[in-house]
Amino acid sequence: MKIYDDIIQGSDAWFAVRLGKVTGSRFGIAKSKKVVAGRKKYLYDLANERRNGKPTESYSNAVMQRGIEIEPEGRDHYEKINGLTVNQVGFIEYNEYIGVSPDGLVGDDGAIEIKAPNTTTHLETIALNRFDPKYKPQVQGLLWVTGRKWVDCISYDPRDKQVFWCRRAYRDQPYIDEMQISIYVFVEELKELMKKLTPDCPF
Repeated sequence: MKIYDDIIQGSDAWFAVRLGKVTGSRFGIAKSKKVVAGRKKYLYDLANERRNGKPTESYSNAVMQRGIEIEPEGRDHYEKINGLTVNQVGFIEYNEYIGVSPDGLVGDDGAIEIKAPNTTTHLETIALNRFDPKYKPQVQGLLWVTGRKWVDCISYDPRDKQVFWCRRAYRDQPYIDEMQISIYVFVEELKELMKKLTPDCPF
């Protein structure tokens, strides 16, 4: 494992170091055992990055952009109410094919994952008192790659001053073991695809 603590997420250096790697926010797609369009596209996107040395353009909308902008505020709020310091790093490389970009590391054992959704989604998280299950691969994948014990999952909406929602998720080792196998399968598929895309040509 290699920690890049000298680069900023979203910078050119950050895009370069994660180029062609399966990353945390896409673990759910990579681990899927179903033949789904999103999985196939992600496989070819990573192959394209490895062939051309350039990041694939990704979809972004207003909600996603808002989340990026509000994340630092949520991290500051977490630090203040807990009386601790969150260590920001750019990227954590598990190996040459896998890595994550945590929202922050806490001490030697913890990490944080911040979501800044629209108010309706934020309130739903509070009412159900759980992170959306779709984030489980990302959260458990962060624990897998970093070897840490827990992640504080945060839903932050600056327009809702009443509730700062934060719940701690611990390692689900059986889930991590299964996910690890599935992502290794995906990586092997990527390697095989790369071979097919660079065939020997007699002319």
